[in-house]
Amino acid sequence: MILLIFPNTSSFPYHVMTPLSIFTVGTYLEGRGIDVEYYDERVQNRRELDEALEKKPKLIGVSALTSLQILRGLSLTSYVKQGCPNTPVVWGGVHPSMCPEQTLAEPPIDYLVIKEGEETLYELYQHLRRGRPALNTIAGLAWKDKEGGIHINRDRPFLDIEELPFPYQGKAGELLSRYLRPNTNFPTVGYQMSRGCPFNCRFCYNDFYHNRICRHKSPSLIRKELERLISLGVDNIFFYDDSMGGQKSFLRELVPVMEGLALKWSASPRIDCIDKKLIRNFEKIGCQWLFFGLESPLDHILKYIRKGITKAVIDQGVEIMRDSPIIVTYSLMIGFPKEIYQDALAVLDFADELHRHHPSAEIVIQPYAPLPGTELFEEAKEMGFEPPSRLVDWSYFTMDRIHTPWLSKWPLFKNVYLISFLAFRYEHILSGLRRFRWAYFLSHKLAQFRWRHRWFSFYLEGLVYRVYTQWQYWKARK
Repeated sequence: MILLIFPNTSSFPYHVMTPLSIFTVGTYLEGRGIDVEYYDERVQNRRELDEALEKKPKLIGVSALTSLQILRGLSLTSYVKQGCPNTPVVWGGVHPSMCPEQTLAEPPIDYLVIKEGEETLYELYQHLRRGRPALNTIAGLAWKDKEGGIHINRDRPFLDIEELPFPYQGKAGELLSRYLRPNTNFPTVGYQMSRGCPFNCRFCYNDFYHNRICRHKSPSLIRKELERLISLGVDNIFFYDDSMGGQKSFLRELVPVMEGLALKWSASPRIDCIDKKLIRNFEKIGCQWLFFGLESPLDHILKYIRKGITKAVIDQGVEIMRDSPIIVTYSLMIGFPKEIYQDALAVLDFADELHRHHPSAEIVIQPYAPLPGTELFEEAKEMGFEPPSRLVDWSYFTMDRIHTPWLSKWPLFKNVYLISFLAFRYEHILSGLRRFRWAYFLSHKLAQFRWRHRWFSFYLEGLVYRVYTQWQYWKARK
């Protein structure tokens, strides 16, 4: 048996979404006759983990992103090692793939799956059971020898995603009901039509992880799997795809696929892939929310980060979306290497422009975070950024923190993420949460006032938030 673990991802009580990173791998393994158990600590209690450990799994897998999930992953790894000291632990996910040596330097972690994990994990399981294939022949695997030496095998060719099993069957299908939230305004079930992105934004993990290759499922398979989701009681999904397939032609093909389905959906396409006709069709086929990564209103910054769009393209897309009932989120970034103070100020001014032109839209401004494996990571180090020396320290690389020395010198931007989030995203993200609703509403009104007057200092609300998150991180270490 293999136990797959999905640690908690955030100190904030966001809406919990299905963990496709372990469900896709698990259903692949089940299809090859392997018993799989899951533990998502966001929806399952510790007793369920203990029951899985009592079955003495042959291998334990942990998924990790750059966030609190690393800290929780390390804590859970230590916990399962206490219960099953002889069971090897393998980590996988975007962050371990970007930092294999640093990840394997952690004593409780025995193996690492780099990039796509389905076939690599299957071959590792066969090695542990039968002694073959040999470890050094398993593509996509990193491992430690008896002396502690780290070995990184060759990359594995990409899978044909048309051949992957439906991710909500078997044990994953049994857990699906824990994520369903009928009549919510936020999707909690994820579905993936494609893997990868054909663009090469210099700050994004995709260039490293997917080599700028985008693989799509066929329209007939997408339709079939969406119908299966509906039959399981799902009525609201989020397409996990990077850039929603990255091609306008793919988006156009999606329209007839979705016609007639009783399904609300959300996604994150590129703004240069939409047009007025496409958005009108999206409205007819259940589109509820679209997230657009604009990054900057400045053409020289867009060119510098190789976003592949211009301010004129952004303006055209905003003009299309302002007349649509679809909820829209525009995401902006500040603090790229070689960005000057006036460039960052222009982002704030552009947020005001967006709000005037599209008042119902959500706007979020996040500080640039250098991620290993990306092209800008090396430039950031040249400018004084010091990456964490330990795996656990990447747990603090969240959007509500400043990570680069040049941006930390500009006090105005220290709290810009939290204030923009509370000022512009309250209705969609926070208004439906039941716990602490009054506190969210009060913070929302204060953030609107602060934003209008650019009064970002003496941020007492932010101090309360940071005390809360520090407490959550303290608990996560336990």
